[in-house]
Amino acid sequence: MTVFITFFSCKENSTSADKTTVVVKSPDNSSETLPDLKSIDDIKMEHSYITSKIESGSMDSTSFDYNCKDEKNGTLIYFYEKGQLRLIKHAYNEYSHFSATDEYFLKDGALFFVFYNHLVWSFVNHNQTKDDITEKRFYIIGNRPIKCLQKKFTILSNAKDAPKSNMGSDKAIECSSLEPILEDFELLFKLRKQKEDLLCLED
Repeated sequence: MTVFITFFSCKENSTSADKTTVVVKSPDNSSETLPDLKSIDDIKMEHSYITSKIESGSMDSTSFDYNCKDEKNGTLIYFYEKGQLRLIKHAYNEYSHFSATDEYFLKDGALFFVFYNHLVWSFVNHNQTKDDITEKRFYIIGNRPIKCLQKKFTILSNAKDAPKSNMGSDKAIECSSLEPILEDFELLFKLRKQKEDLLCLED
């Protein structure tokens, strides 16, 4: 199955003539799926469906680790439903002050939602540290990003009433930022059949 993924540079509720076309060749066979995704609510329901299946242990998975010169290391997990790839989860660290989890949700071989959770920690003083967290959500319908959101917040160690990830508000951001995301996705997608641990992902 050949899947065409077309990303437009856009703002929420706007369109643009600029576009980047990428072809992802997927040999995964489609199994029984939910109805086509036609709205943000549909994407949220499909996302909830996949995460609930994973949490209940109803999906198969494969994984491998990598450690690139002790500068970047992580774990790749690929979740499958009836032979169809549904989620790529990439958890990784770079040096000692940055950690991240990137999740790529698929339906019928097509990317429909991406979630980033990136954390940078630093010292406030000799008794306290802070975590600066950035969450990004990318909603994709009909091979186009239709909504791109970002949320930033900080958690201080030993602080009362520390903010949670569901607090605060999301801010619409430029959807053109999907281009580097797609490059990362393509690399991880190509490695879906990897069974042995690696040194560096790019090697």
